[in-house]
Amino acid sequence: MTKVIIPMNRLDRVKGRLDPFLTPLERRELMLATLATVVVAVSEAGLHPEVLTAVPSEFRDADIEADFIAEDALGGGLNGQLTRAITGSADVLILHADLPLATASAIERVLLDAIGKPGITIVRSGDGGTNAMRLRPAGGFPLSYGTDSYAMHVAAAMEAGYDARQVEAPELALDLDTEDDLRTFVAATGWQATAAGEVLQRAGVPERLRRATEAARRRR
Repeated sequence: MTKVIIPMNRLDRVKGRLDPFLTPLERRELMLATLATVVVAVSEAGLHPEVLTAVPSEFRDADIEADFIAEDALGGGLNGQLTRAITGSADVLILHADLPLATASAIERVLLDAIGKPGITIVRSGDGGTNAMRLRPAGGFPLSYGTDSYAMHVAAAMEAGYDARQVEAPELALDLDTEDDLRTFVAATGWQATAAGEVLQRAGVPERLRRATEAARRRR
């Protein structure tokens, strides 16, 4: 079975790029909502989600059915933590936690896409990041999460002799890092019915976005 790792930041540090548009509490609730969506999608795809985070006890009261795995003390940022978490895995899928539209069918497309071995299948985010990546096996090339990680992962994988294939999965391509991402999300079909959509509607974020857009137009 494919191992699934979902890296998750500490709740008091999530989504800093959405500050001050969202309050710390709103960012926390939004992140818990998207994490829950991703975990449910993984489970419905027949896989077992493992959430890699610094403080697993933060999620003790969250209604999220996953194994919460503590980061180790060796540091190294996201790439270092993920590298050690997937070491030795013959087949692993790394998924971001902030994918509000994630579905089981989208995850299944990543898994079912024909892939050589060694090989990766990868979903590119709108800004050139890596929102989902399946590796068979892990450890053949360095992870490069951060700016332009999609291109770096593909280049490193091919240099290491991996087959590298992009999967078109819009449900996994949208993450929520910026105000523009929020605008894209609230323009998506069915966004209101998602867990993240419910959080944003309760907080009045769609109206906040509308006012911000109007204010920007007046300044032009």
